[in-house]
Amino acid sequence: MTGVDSPLVPLESDPRWRLILRIAASPGFVNSPRLSTFLVFVTRQSLSGESGTLNERTIGEMVFERAPNYDPRDDNIVRSHASRLRIRLQEYFDGEGASEKLRVSIPRGSYVPIFEELEPNVQKAWPSLAPVKPTVPSQEARREADPLPAAAVRPRMSIFLAAAVLLAVAVVGSVSTLIYLGYHPSLQNTATHKLWAQMFNRNQETIIVPADSSLVITRLMVGHTIRLADYAGGQYRQATVCNKPCDPRMVETVESLRYTSMSDLEFAVKVTHIPEAIPDRTEIRYARDLELKDFKESNLILAGSEEADPWMAVVSGQMNFVVHDDSDAGPLHVENRNPKPGEKSDYPYDPHDGQHRGLATISFLPNLSGSGNIVVVQGFSLAGTQAAAEFVTNGRDLDALFPAYSGNLAKLPHFEILLTTVEINGMASRAVPLAWHVSP
Repeated sequence: MTGVDSPLVPLESDPRWRLILRIAASPGFVNSPRLSTFLVFVTRQSLSGESGTLNERTIGEMVFERAPNYDPRDDNIVRSHASRLRIRLQEYFDGEGASEKLRVSIPRGSYVPIFEELEPNVQKAWPSLAPVKPTVPSQEARREADPLPAAAVRPRMSIFLAAAVLLAVAVVGSVSTLIYLGYHPSLQNTATHKLWAQMFNRNQETIIVPADSSLVITRLMVGHTIRLADYAGGQYRQATVCNKPCDPRMVETVESLRYTSMSDLEFAVKVTHIPEAIPDRTEIRYARDLELKDFKESNLILAGSEEADPWMAVVSGQMNFVVHDDSDAGPLHVENRNPKPGEKSDYPYDPHDGQHRGLATISFLPNLSGSGNIVVVQGFSLAGTQAAAEFVTNGRDLDALFPAYSGNLAKLPHFEILLTTVEINGMASRAVPLAWHVSP
């Protein structure tokens, strides 16, 4: 079939374009407008002969409404969504699109879609968008690779042989796993292992979200808190409102930046390196790029308080230990909504405390749909958040707090922990649990 790199051929008549429209209308894409727009845009450009314009900056400007000539080195939104798009396409063809005879993929390192037509025992590449065609070995090459004639192994014998090989592989794999776990106690059924095993799985994305430090600076400049409704839609960056004298142009500059703290980035990197992490199902995403559906469909790991990530408001209703860090709303404190005997209902935080005492919380909660989980690490300061992050990742403190869940097959329940620290010169001591609640 003739390609449609020429604008003389309408897109509507091309089966490749019709495939893209079916994919964009599928449940996995219709609830992800950014991924749908991404896929439709790069396909339209390619099929219209404009694939040479498909680069990170162009996609960022056209699809994600980034400012002209923005620097992709400081903003990885295109790369992160391209990774999600590749996964979502694979899920489509593994599921409802399994019967499609035409397939599309976006290879790593490129934003140009590749189409392949599936025929019995053959994959036919479309030359207009895939210059490198897959080769099919000739009969002579197959005979050279396989010294036995095809009839030398009967079909029934082939089935038995394949079954025997699979059984052997399964046995060896099981024994190897048992031996590996026996020599690696950190991967056994400890509380820490169970936590991260529930946060990472092959069937779901896990999104790690560092705090938005630019938002904190903006708040100080404009003199008021930025609520989730304005933050999620980006309205706060469209019209600068100052409750005290400020330079609107300077505020707009700060709002356009994507700053976060080193402690949050260190936490994100540490989480990606824990043994249970699944790299190709894990993404580090800036808070500004989250969507509400992420709280329903994905596993989320959030760092920082609501002042630096308004998305915390989405899950704060589920929390028992609630961090109140808005000084305009009253004294800084941690609210204990359901105090147990011996606990306080309120734990005040004084940033000017002479003993440098800090507070932090760790929450392990279900996501909004109950299909996944959320870990929230919060502190009133960077040091507090860092201490809480260390507590939940070091494989020691969490196990000591929940020994009943180590060495057995019991599932780790959802929980919340209130921690205290001592902060000196911006560094926090080892966090000590003040109170903790486990969900029934």
